[in-house]
Amino acid sequence: MELKTFFDFCSGIGGGRLGLENCGLECVGSSDTSRLANITYDLLFPNKNDKNYGDLKKFDPKVSPKFDLLIAGFPCQSFSVIGRQAGTKDPRGQIIYYLMNILEKAEPLVFILENVKGLISHDGGKTFKEIIVSLSEIGYSVFYKILNSIDYGVPHMRQRVFIVGFRKDLDIGSQDFSWPVPKARVNISDFLFPEDNEMSPDDKRWFYYKYLNNEKNKGKFDINNILNQDNLIVDTRMSDLRLYVNRMPTLRAHRDGIYYVKNKKMYYLTGAEALLFQGFNHEHVSRVKTKVTNRHLLMQAGNAMTANVVEEIGRSILKTLSGGK
Repeated sequence: MELKTFFDFCSGIGGGRLGLENCGLECVGSSDTSRLANITYDLLFPNKNDKNYGDLKKFDPKVSPKFDLLIAGFPCQSFSVIGRQAGTKDPRGQIIYYLMNILEKAEPLVFILENVKGLISHDGGKTFKEIIVSLSEIGYSVFYKILNSIDYGVPHMRQRVFIVGFRKDLDIGSQDFSWPVPKARVNISDFLFPEDNEMSPDDKRWFYYKYLNNEKNKGKFDINNILNQDNLIVDTRMSDLRLYVNRMPTLRAHRDGIYYVKNKKMYYLTGAEALLFQGFNHEHVSRVKTKVTNRHLLMQAGNAMTANVVEEIGRSILKTLSGGK
C-alpha cells in the first residue's frame, strides 16, 4: 500500500508536518487548541490548503479527510521527569487514549507518536507498557526507540521516545522496519546568527554575580576563558551554570537563560535561532521573525518536534512499505 497523506495531531508549530512534507507526504489536516501556536503554524506554512480541526477530543474521522498516517507529539508535561509525573491521572496524559480512539476509527496505515523519554520509566514502566499493549490491541504492530536530535542533522541534544505503529494487516515485523541510522554531527556555528541580541551591560553584571560569583561557583569559572571560546553554549539553571561545546542543551517551553559566545561577546539565544535547532530553515524564520514575539518563538520551539528526526523516521517507514527499496 502506498503512503501519501498524513494528519498532524497535537500539531504545535508543525515540526512533525515539516518532517513528513520533506518526505513528499501531503498534510490533509491538523489539530491543536493553542491559539498562539496555531498562528505561528499558519505563518510557517502559508500555502497550506488543509484546516485545523481544533480539539482532538471532539475529532470525528467520519467528517475529516482520509489519511494514511497519523502523527502526534502528544502532551508530555504529565510524563516528564521535570514535571509532577501525574501520568494518566493528569487530563493532559489522557490525550493518548483519545488518539487511540481516532486510530481505531480512522484505521490509518501507520502512526508516529512522540513524547519525552520519561514516559518509558513513568510509574515503574507501567504507563508505557499499558500504552504499547493498548496500541497493539487496537490493531497495530508497534515499535519504539529513544532518538536524539543531535544524531540527525541539528546540534541539539533532545532525547525523545518515538513510537511507530503499522496496521497489522500490513504484516510488518521487526525484521522489516529499521530505525534511522545516526548521521555525522554538524557544526553549531551554522545555527547561531547574532544580530541585536547581545547581552546588555546590566545583564552582564547580573550574570556575573548570580552565576560566576555565587557561593557554589565562585572561582570555578573564568569569564575571559568563557568569552574566548567561540560558539560556546552557556546554559543557566537556578544558580547553576553549564557549558556546552558544539551542542545545544534540550530546548524547553519554559526554559530561559541560554546564551552563547561569538567574537568574545555573549548573546541571548533567540526564538529564531531556536527554530533552526528544531529543523526549520531560514525561509521559515523569515515568515515569523517580525510577526511572533521572541518569547513565544522560544516557547513554541521548545515544545516542537525536531523536523529532521521526523523526516528520517518517515523515510524509514516509506522504505519499509516499499519492501526495502
